[in-house]
Amino acid sequence: MKQSQIKKLVKEGQIQILINLQVQGNNSEAIDKATRKQIDEIVELGKEIRARISAPELIDQEKGWFSQYAEIELLVPNSDTIFDIMLDYMVTNIEILAPKKIELKAETHQDRLNDLILKFRESEKAILLLAAHRKMLEAEVETLKKPKSKKKKSPKSKE
Repeated sequence: MKQSQIKKLVKEGQIQILINLQVQGNNSEAIDKATRKQIDEIVELGKEIRARISAPELIDQEKGWFSQYAEIELLVPNSDTIFDIMLDYMVTNIEILAPKKIELKAETHQDRLNDLILKFRESEKAILLLAAHRKMLEAEVETLKKPKSKKKKSPKSKE
């Protein structure tokens, strides 16, 4: 897309943003597929200016852990779309390139803050659940480590 077209669309109310994504996992083909799927879905929410994607890179040889980065520049119709992208795709970074000022309605801002709070609560719930699960597993491991004691036979009473 030409710079003149971008400027025209921004003047008409579009918002030009730059998004960075990072996807990690232990299967390079799977993370590449997931990254490309996210790019396709995000691009559908606006008008693509450009998209770049790196090859999956092995970042931990021992664990076989890969990481892949992508950068998407696009025009979106409103700030709601920016918040949707942020919350639905948990992107690494969003930069608003143009315009310099964006007007937000109080109701929109309130709704998006509540969406963000909900996302935090979901994350907190998952963390607490994992912590509880870990404690249960640690307790089970400790139980398994203890040697089994043999039951003592009670002496027979003599009458």
